[in-house]
Amino acid sequence: MLAPKRLIGIAGGTFNFIGGTASIIIPIVIGFLAKGGDFTPALTLIACITFAGAMSYIFLVGKIERVQDFADFDLRNGKKLSS
Repeated sequence: MLAPKRLIGIAGGTFNFIGGTASIIIPIVIGFLAKGGDFTPALTLIACITFAGAMSYIFLVGKIERVQDFADFDLRNGKKLSS
């Protein structure tokens, strides 16, 4: 699903915020996991995150199409407004 045209900025900002937060948190977590010099726990964490992301994409995303916005319809007769 894609966000309605009028909500593209909010959707993009939300995804950028989540990505930015991850870019701060993940290096700290990896540093904590690898502080003894063994990177096995850190690589295992990254492998698990990657696997979870791939499975989410395969099983949860579904067909990608733009969500119809109520602003695009005349609610009285249910027909799409011309744009």
